[in-house]
Amino acid sequence: MPTPTLTFGLDDTIGTITFCRPEERNPISAQLIAEFEQAVESAANRPELRALIITGSGNCFMAGGDINMMRQGLTEPFEFFRLHDRLTSAGNRLARLPVPVIAAINGHAFGGGLELALACDMRILSATARVGLPEVGLGILPASGGTARLARLIGRERALYLELSGEAIDAAEALRLGLVLRVVAPETVVAEARALAARIAAQAPASVAMIKRAVTLAADMPLEAAVDYCQATGMLLGGTRDSREGFDAFLGKRKPQWQNR
Repeated sequence: MPTPTLTFGLDDTIGTITFCRPEERNPISAQLIAEFEQAVESAANRPELRALIITGSGNCFMAGGDINMMRQGLTEPFEFFRLHDRLTSAGNRLARLPVPVIAAINGHAFGGGLELALACDMRILSATARVGLPEVGLGILPASGGTARLARLIGRERALYLELSGEAIDAAEALRLGLVLRVVAPETVVAEARALAARIAAQAPASVAMIKRAVTLAADMPLEAAVDYCQATGMLLGGTRDSREGFDAFLGKRKPQWQNR
C-alpha cells in the first residue's frame, strides 16, 4: 500500500488537510489528486466542521506538479487532462465549501500549490516563504484556477506580471500585493491559522456560511443586485433560532449557544 501523500483530521470543529511528503516538497501527483478529492469530500460531509485549514509538512507548502507526471502528460495528453480536470474540480469543490478555508502556507508554494492556496478563502504565509506561478517557463499556464483567481484577488495588471514573468516573490511582496492576509514567523503559521479558524468557528454557523456565499456571489453581480441579495439573506437569517440566541446572549451578557438552526 503506498504511503499517503496527505492527512485529514478533525479536532473539535476545525479540520486540517496536511500534505505530507516533505522530502519531495509535497508535489502534486496522481495519488495526491485522488487523496485530495477524498479529503475535500470528507470535509464537506462533516456537519460539525466549522473551518478548514490546508497546510504542508516540513519547510514547503507545495512545490507544484510532479515534473515527471507533467512530462508524461505530453505523451499521454488525454490521461493528463483527466487528472488535471480532477484537480481543478477538487479546487472548485474546496472553494464552494460553506465553511471558511484557510491556507497556512508554511513554506514555498509554486505552480499548482499556489493555485490550491488561491482556492482558499484566506492565506497566512511564512515570512521565509516564496510564492509564484512559473508555468510560463515550461510553455504552459496556471490551468487549475490560478489564472482566473489571481486576477480577481490582486487585479489584472499585477496578475499578468506574475504569470508572464514567472517571478517568485517573497512574503513581504505577497502581502503588499494583497495575495495573502498575513505574514508571520515560520514556526507560528499553523498556530495563527488555527487561532483565526477558532475565532470564526465560534460564530453562528449559518451566518458564517451565508456571509461567505454573499461575498463570493457579490463579486460577479452588479452592485445594486448584490446589495439586494445581502438584504434578502439578512432577513432570512433574522428569522433563525440562532439569530434570536445571538440577540438574547448579547442582552444577557453571556456567550451564545449556537444550534445551527
